[in-house]
Amino acid sequence: MKQYRLQLFGLPIINNLKDLSDYLHLSENLLYRLSKFNSKQYISFSIPKRNGDPRIIHCPNKETKAVQVWILRNILEKITLADVATGFREKMGIRENALAHKGNQYFLCLDLDDFFPSIKYAKVYSIFKTMGYNLHVSHLLASLCTCEGALPQGGVTSPMISNIVCIRLDRRIAGYVGKHNVTYSRYADDLTFSSLSFARLLRIRKFVERILNEEGFNLNTAKTRFMGKRTRREVTGLVVGEKSVGIGRQEKRILRVKIYQLLRGKIKEEDKPQRINHINGWLSFLFHIDKDGVGMLKRYAESLNLQHGLRFPAK
Repeated sequence: MKQYRLQLFGLPIINNLKDLSDYLHLSENLLYRLSKFNSKQYISFSIPKRNGDPRIIHCPNKETKAVQVWILRNILEKITLADVATGFREKMGIRENALAHKGNQYFLCLDLDDFFPSIKYAKVYSIFKTMGYNLHVSHLLASLCTCEGALPQGGVTSPMISNIVCIRLDRRIAGYVGKHNVTYSRYADDLTFSSLSFARLLRIRKFVERILNEEGFNLNTAKTRFMGKRTRREVTGLVVGEKSVGIGRQEKRILRVKIYQLLRGKIKEEDKPQRINHINGWLSFLFHIDKDGVGMLKRYAESLNLQHGLRFPAK
């Protein structure tokens, strides 16, 4: 019965350690060590968050990384996610996350606290078990994807596993807020709600928080934001307008000034390579968000006699 479920989803049939070894072309002994002593397979370091607190990153070694890539490609990516999940997915990203709220006037943004570390081994184990793998294989796969009993931030499989863990969460929230004419989307640990009515957002907030708690997540209340008509409505770093999304007028204006300074020789010669790389990076990013904005900046640069290695992506 369980193998039928695996076949139904097009998942590899794995009944024991030997089967996984055959798929991966790695020795059973190596796979056993990688799973048994999984926390020793990572290099850990910290980087500061925006508020200055440390964010712990766990980077897997090359063997664990290779195993996780195989699990991601052959198992995890075959699972159908909720439509409202826009992070860590092919052909989806912050633009699609923001576009879902285009035209709405009031926004509520929530942030989940310690997103990856809050997803424990037991939830990862349950994912593989629900897919149809037996207890031993579910434990093996979950151990290969976790570190110190939780999802590691830096693990290859962590983003997709987090999306799968949140399938029920996303469907519960989407089903509830949809009845109240509220739009919902989630990009990783950022939850965005929007509506034409501020009262609707107030009405759904408490119940959404209750759903989050029931699903094992906690809110970072310091990052809760309400945005209205007269405020800058920013979703996952992009400004949402009535008909489009983008980086915002202020950022475009700053980028225009930097182009002017470069092309009119207003910066030191030794600083030009860094400035060129900086502008080209922004142009590449903007191309995927607002192609019309890139076109406007290109025409502006051409009016200043385009030079100095600026690269404008072709439409």
